[in-house]
Amino acid sequence: MDGLTLTQRINRVTYKNLRIGFLWASKISLMILTVMLTTLWINHIDNNHNATYVLTAQFCWQIVLSLFGLAYFNRTSEPSNYRYVAAFYTFVYGLSWGATVLILGNFSGSTLTAEVIANLTIMVALLGFYTYRDALYLAALPILLFSTWVTLQDERFTYLFSFEKLAITAIIVESGRRVLYRWFSNRVQQEHENKKLLKELNHLASRDQLTQIKNRRFFQSELDRQINTAKRLNIPLSMILIDIDYFKNFNDTQGHIAGDECLKLVAKIIDASLLRGIDSVSRYGGEEFVVLLPNTDLDGAILVSQRIQENLSKVAIIHPGSNISNIVTISQGITTYHPDQRPTQFIETADNNLYSAKEAGRNCYIAA
Repeated sequence: MDGLTLTQRINRVTYKNLRIGFLWASKISLMILTVMLTTLWINHIDNNHNATYVLTAQFCWQIVLSLFGLAYFNRTSEPSNYRYVAAFYTFVYGLSWGATVLILGNFSGSTLTAEVIANLTIMVALLGFYTYRDALYLAALPILLFSTWVTLQDERFTYLFSFEKLAITAIIVESGRRVLYRWFSNRVQQEHENKKLLKELNHLASRDQLTQIKNRRFFQSELDRQINTAKRLNIPLSMILIDIDYFKNFNDTQGHIAGDECLKLVAKIIDASLLRGIDSVSRYGGEEFVVLLPNTDLDGAILVSQRIQENLSKVAIIHPGSNISNIVTISQGITTYHPDQRPTQFIETADNNLYSAKEAGRNCYIAA
């Protein structure tokens, strides 16, 4: 899970969709321009060479603009100023197509072609830029205004028709944008909720129900990951296997409810003794805990072990059933990973050292 809020996720997905929209709009523009340029030079606009040259220059400029859009928005990383670039690009997009519509309508006398191009490019802007309202308006409004001017200049159309067309097109664009954006935001929100739910499920799956620290399932996956990191970066990795001394006697004398509370408190103390975010403690089973210390050599692991013992002694949990103390104590087996070890051998070494600590009288640590 990336830890993004809903607003952050919408912003990120907005850029992704806007990027796809720009690439698509640029490609569509190139296709339209190629067809129009080819047709232009075949027909020469009824031998109107001036119109041919003007439109050729206009089309070439638009081709350069479309190629810029393809080059800029082909990058997968999110630029910090992408909204400003998007606003500028869409405004130039709208002006360039608006100019084309104006030239087609007034200069070459092809009002019908101008209207078709205007409607087509406005729809391209709607489908490509709907996730960013400002970009859509900056693209669509110049085209719409220029096409309205073209119809106003055409004696075949009344002023009422021109303004009706302007109003209806604006309504279609805005209502279409709202429908598309509502679908877009709902999809992003659903994805956000799914990721949030997945994070909660993963959290539950990796947590020990009683102590609320990591469980053995997490430890196994984390161990593999940290071993791979240690090998790749050639850094040390240490482990501490911890066992509460005479915990069975604690349950027999204090009861299982008190035993559960003891496990919770010991887990909390161990977790609080780990000062780095990369360190982790997991409940290994029963009254056993395991600590993973990435980028930590044997001496560093011993310091952590001593800190755990000191913090536990300060809390002084009463243990009338212990054979070595009147408070809860722990035995610890410490080891550092060797590159030729398998994960099971790494754990086995720590377990052997823990066994040696128990044989040595408990309430101590053995490091090897």
